[in-house]
Amino acid sequence: MVVDSTTPLPGWLDESVPVFSVPVRVYIDGQEYKDQLEIQDKIIQAIKEERMLETSLPAPNDVEELFEKLSEEYDRVYVLSVSSHLSGTYNLFGTIASKYENIVVFDSKTISIQNTYILARMIEDIKAGKVLEEDDIISYRDDSLFLIAVFNISRLEKSGRIGKLVSIIGKILHVKPVLTIARTGEVELVGKALGKSKVMELIFDKVQEFLKGENGNVKLYAAVGTDEYKEFIFEIGSFLDVKPTFFPIGSAVLAHVGLDGFGIVVAK
Repeated sequence: MVVDSTTPLPGWLDESVPVFSVPVRVYIDGQEYKDQLEIQDKIIQAIKEERMLETSLPAPNDVEELFEKLSEEYDRVYVLSVSSHLSGTYNLFGTIASKYENIVVFDSKTISIQNTYILARMIEDIKAGKVLEEDDIISYRDDSLFLIAVFNISRLEKSGRIGKLVSIIGKILHVKPVLTIARTGEVELVGKALGKSKVMELIFDKVQEFLKGENGNVKLYAAVGTDEYKEFIFEIGSFLDVKPTFFPIGSAVLAHVGLDGFGIVVAK
């Protein structure tokens, strides 16, 4: 398995299916870094200082070297990419993978912790001997709900990752958008609310609507910009009778969303 570094990798993944992560590149005032936890403090400081942050695709040479190595070592290699609507990484992976008959690239049509959930499901099925296809990725994705609250959308707006409507809503005093990644792989507005407390209520309603009372065997993943949002995540976990699993927001994702917000994935 191969993912890009916008997908957080938990330590509890089954090691019988090796997972390799290709770092995307992050730029602070033009200086290049590879996306990894070691640079997160630099990214956080740059956000606080409102410095210029940009991201770019993984280095093609890194991808080429890894794909060549894995194609020789394994009979089949699955690659799960960040949404092609949010990054050119999928096209890069696809171009390089086309040289190898045993490498299959999937467009997840999402990002971050929802991809972590998809990855975990893929590993389960690989262990069971299943040959994965695009429809499987879609099915895993449809079993989960990804909601994103970004209380300061200035960085998303600069990156061009949100539409004009969401941008306008985000600029209205106290009106905060709740976003998701649509099945097309694009950022989509789920709803809007006045102030943070109403955002929390909206998210709670959307979670209940998604689960339709089916709270058994639910998983809750979360990534928070700051610890102040953990209390709400624990409230959702209490309602669902599940302990939330927290993940760091990767440096590349932080560069676009900033610190003022959080994301959750609720999976059936």
